[in-house]
Amino acid sequence: MKFTEWIFPVFFFAVFAAYWLVRGKEWRLGILLVASAIFYGWWDWRLLALIGMVVIVSWNTALAAGDLSRRAEERDKWMMGGVAANLAMLAVFKYFNFFQASLVDGLEVFGVAPSWPLIHIILPVGVSFYVFQAISYIVDVRRQDLVADERLRRVALYIGFFPQLVAGPIVRAASFFPQMEHEHRLSARLIASGFRAFLLGWAYKAGLADNISLVVDPVFDDVDSWSNAALVCATFAFAAQIYFDFAGYSLMAIGVARWFGFYIPKNFDFPYASRSIDLFWRRWHISLSQWLRDYLYIPLGGNRAGELNTYRNLFLTMLLGGLWHGAAWTFVAWGALHGAALAIHRLLFRKRVLVGGLVGAMIGISLTQLFVVLAWAPFRAESFSDTMQVWRSFAGQRDGGASQLPWFAWLAPLAVVVDNWLGASGIADRVSRSPLLRRPVVYYTALGVGVGLLAALYPLNPAPFIYFQF
Repeated sequence: MKFTEWIFPVFFFAVFAAYWLVRGKEWRLGILLVASAIFYGWWDWRLLALIGMVVIVSWNTALAAGDLSRRAEERDKWMMGGVAANLAMLAVFKYFNFFQASLVDGLEVFGVAPSWPLIHIILPVGVSFYVFQAISYIVDVRRQDLVADERLRRVALYIGFFPQLVAGPIVRAASFFPQMEHEHRLSARLIASGFRAFLLGWAYKAGLADNISLVVDPVFDDVDSWSNAALVCATFAFAAQIYFDFAGYSLMAIGVARWFGFYIPKNFDFPYASRSIDLFWRRWHISLSQWLRDYLYIPLGGNRAGELNTYRNLFLTMLLGGLWHGAAWTFVAWGALHGAALAIHRLLFRKRVLVGGLVGAMIGISLTQLFVVLAWAPFRAESFSDTMQVWRSFAGQRDGGASQLPWFAWLAPLAVVVDNWLGASGIADRVSRSPLLRRPVVYYTALGVGVGLLAALYPLNPAPFIYFQF
């Protein structure tokens, strides 16, 4: 089920009413758990078995890894076993087809045609997100950052909480479990805060990202037919599309969770205003960046074993982060580009090559965002061949096709520039807190205009969330 499907409002209001009408936190948590199972099983009920296995493995291994009566070595083995089991399930369902196709391609290079039948496994929605949450729970318990919960239903709700189940943000157990212990109360302030987040997310997703996809998709589906200018425009437009799509979904997830009294952390902080690639990754997909830092980069050694090892760890972290995003070599290449960029930035920072002040900030923002846009090419393109076509179009080293995009296609990248500038500068926040908007007449008039505009902009065929495939 998706937030933009017609069935979601029906589902949500039923769950919302049941949740707040019953008394007692255990009953309410039970309603959320059942609702989460319905939400995830709506796409394919058979996949409930997979998330059920992840829950049971994580619950059981966390109990053993957190049992202080066991020796430390034994608890480490339980932790590694739980992490390995979850990664194995992720590998089978997400990467089996990728590894199988790569093996076949490799054999064909040497003139060997495999005779075995090819097996295709369906990719479950959201598997990357809830497996990462499950792994963080096991590891945090072993690190004694929290105590393993003996109640299976609590672990199940943490891993399967439906607002952020299929596309994040990735929530830490240490922040989520205490919230399950609270007796939440319904209030006008809670409703308003959830509504603001959901409405802004809806504007990002339905009003902007879905309409931008009408520009991006035709170009990347047939790169050869389009001119250099069209490819450049479509690449910048995709940078806007993926931001509005993913940031929009995250905001809607935050809003829906808020309506049930739960806080989910912010996942985006105007990343296209970043003056360095390091700062970009502190602002883009924040929950994933922090997960990669805490559960991959630091365990690899972080920056504790010398500069060369630090560069290696940065590169490997982003390489694996790229593979997490998608089972294709183009995603690996995207991760490798960002890993190399982070290593180079660290080197330049240590050598004091970077320029400060306003001029340095402008240069940093321009170079960082140009790199980010160019790196989106392998992320979005169907192949390395298409990626090279896109990069050559930026250099004007390609005989472009005849198809042109209309001038207003450039409004897509302009929209993301304006959004990030207003957000990063604090102007949007100051406007939202202005005394004028606190007047009921002005507030509700602006709200009505905004909802009407969104309804007018909502496409007849809404695009799927980009990150659902990850």
